[in-house]
Formats: sequence, C-alpha cells, structure tokens
Amino acid sequence: MADTSFVIDIMAKDPGAVGKARELEREGATIAVGSPTVFELFAGVALSRKAVEEKSKITTILSSLPQLALDFLSAREGGMIYGEKIKAGRAIDPEDAMLAGIARAKAEKVLTRN
Repeated sequence: MADTSFVIDIMAKDPGAVGKARELEREGATIAVGSPTVFELFAGVALSRKAVEEKSKITTILSSLPQLALDFLSAREGGMIYGEKIKAGRAIDPEDAMLAGIARAKAEKVLTRN
C-alpha cells in the first residue's frame, strides 16, 4: 500500500519511486492506496495554487489504483498504534496511524519515502 509521500513522488516522476513501482509491477505486486492518502492528496489540492491541474493528476493516478478503506478493524488498529506511539513519546500523524491500521488489518506492507 502506497502512502501519500510515495504517490506524490510518483506524480513528480521521482526516479526512485518510479523504479520501485516498476519493480513491484514486474513482481506481480499490486500497489493500492488507503483512504487517508486520498484525504491528504485532496487536502493538498484545496491548498494548491494549481488546484485544477493537481486535481486532474491525482484523479488520474488514483483511478488506476485499488483503494483500501478505513473500516472498523483498520480504525481500531490505527487508533491503537496512534495511542501506543504517543504513550511511548514517539507521536506520529493521525493519518499515518490510520494507514498503519489499514496495513495491519489487511496484512499489507506500506510503501513510503519517510
């Protein structure tokens, strides 16, 4: 499952991200995105000076990728991850915890730059 930074890198044609995506395709892996990534990308569209252009690029990319929803089990897992990280003094963004919850609940690996 690709996180937001990886999708942004693909849109920017970052050689490392594009190479990794091609490698995964050759291996027969499917790259999906979680609903928090969709949220973050469209929040970026709303903040962009080039909103129409960005929305078009994002819509095109997302339409070609399977979507993994933040369902009850994923939200439960993400909430636990988020709380545990805060308790350990290593807070993460809520969206990252939601993505981690989706990944854990659906036995997916997270593809990220960070």
